[in-house]
Amino acid sequence: MKTNWLFPLTLGVILVFFSFSLLAQNNEDPFIPSGKINGKVFSNFHYQLFSEDGESAFAVERAYFGYEYFLSENFTINLKLDIGSPNQDSPYDILKRYAYFKNAALIYTKDKLTLSFGLIDLYQFKVQEKFWGHRYIYESFQDEHKFGSSADLGAAVLYKFTDYLSADLTVMNGEGYNQLQTDNTYKTGLGITVIPFKGLTARLYVDYIEQDEIQTTWASFIGYDFKKIVQVGIEYNYQMNNKYNEDQNLHGFSGYASWQVFEKWQIFARYDKLWSNTLAGEPYEWNINKDGSALITGVQYSPIKNINIAANYQDWYPYAQNIDNESYFYLNLEYKF
Repeated sequence: MKTNWLFPLTLGVILVFFSFSLLAQNNEDPFIPSGKINGKVFSNFHYQLFSEDGESAFAVERAYFGYEYFLSENFTINLKLDIGSPNQDSPYDILKRYAYFKNAALIYTKDKLTLSFGLIDLYQFKVQEKFWGHRYIYESFQDEHKFGSSADLGAAVLYKFTDYLSADLTVMNGEGYNQLQTDNTYKTGLGITVIPFKGLTARLYVDYIEQDEIQTTWASFIGYDFKKIVQVGIEYNYQMNNKYNEDQNLHGFSGYASWQVFEKWQIFARYDKLWSNTLAGEPYEWNINKDGSALITGVQYSPIKNINIAANYQDWYPYAQNIDNESYFYLNLEYKF
């Protein structure tokens, strides 16, 4: 495999940030180490609509159990177990349950700087996921369609230059947190987030990884949050040479909005579209069997803090005419501590 020259360069930049931040430390004030546990569960009941033999079931999609230990004012250890299915491409995958680490990270924070090392959360679509705000119902677009992973083995630096501008740089294995790295290939990602005024957020992200072909992912986002009452977000994503296959490119659009009608009640909606290009000499798009559009809309009720209940409609309309449309009613539940 080809070695990505960006790996040593990016890692060097992260180490330089870390070295200078250590020199700037002030250890005059005493600190008492402490820790806290946390957990989160995504469960649902779903029923397939407009089908003679419609599927229906109760399911626990995901369960997280974590522990944070604060070694000092600057150093934190973050451990998190993910109990779920490594792959969820079919109903049979959902039935399998494994426990594996999603996070096993050492995190250093100092003023405007955050450094992470180990099995870390990635910044790739963290902003988009926050604006969507309903991860327990449906993954954000890049996560759902495997444009990237939410966590991976690697190192990352986040620096907040001003209240309006921040940047993140990550070097990672590129395989995700549920697969082991077995080659000498690394992915490098760079993101820039701009908040020109309160409520408006824009983000641009790009990553690069090389094996037989160079795979590059571009992600753009703009969103507006009006006083936590109305939130709107739009993103466009593009991946060149998907899974290192030459000229097999993916495009994706996602738009979502939510309205906090009352203190405990919210309505939300989202529309996704995934499409691919047509290769020379081929009659259809190369990803035609997975291309399509999705609609999600519903109402969320939050009886108390850390509990969310949502009744919603979800569908998937594939572009391939020989594949049936799918429509579901979902009752989703999120509870955390």
